[in-house]
Amino acid sequence: MLEEREKETLLNNLAEYIVKMKLSDIAIFLLESSKPISFLSSQFLIFLRPFISVYFNPSTYDKFVEILSHRENIEKLINL
Repeated sequence: MLEEREKETLLNNLAEYIVKMKLSDIAIFLLESSKPISFLSSQFLIFLRPFISVYFNPSTYDKFVEILSHRENIEKLINL
């Protein structure tokens, strides 16, 4: 389980990256639509891990999967 401070840091980094890439509108749309199935979405991200780990640090990816598996964290990310 991640500490609250570490969650906040990762969520802030993700939000800053989304804004920097000018993807905030589509990100909000996708996050809002995925809230009802957040657990299922996180399981799909776990399934994709072997492919995604080629591009991203596996430990950071695992932390994001854990964060996004909880609906309240998705709401926090939308509000950032």
